[in-house]
Amino acid sequence: MKSKKQIIWRYGFALVLLIVGTLLEYFNIGQEFLGFSSVGSWMIYVAFVMLAIITLQIFSKKKRLVDERMQLIAMKAGRVTFVAIILFAFVVMIIDGIRTIYFPYSYFMSYFISGVLLVYFISYKILLRKN
Repeated sequence: MKSKKQIIWRYGFALVLLIVGTLLEYFNIGQEFLGFSSVGSWMIYVAFVMLAIITLQIFSKKKRLVDERMQLIAMKAGRVTFVAIILFAFVVMIIDGIRTIYFPYSYFMSYFISGVLLVYFISYKILLRKN
């Protein structure tokens, strides 16, 4: 379980996001952002998700045992993911140099982040089976 100091910092950060998002929404600052009507509404959504996750982590008393083998596999999976990011960025630069890419930034980043998580998950599972 996380220490009380870590929990307080997490709740504090989520509350700061909630307050800033509410202020941005109140003063109508920002435009459409990542599929939300404004940056403020996106920050409010992220803050509520963070609060829910932190609260669920507090109430789940599941102890996890992490050994050196799992840390080594995670490090290797992180390396594979990093190489995949670099290769993907290189391919995007080449394609953009040949023909300009007209794709909304919010969609690109959401697909990119999902892809990074998927690459990490798959590489972790493959490395876990090999070792």
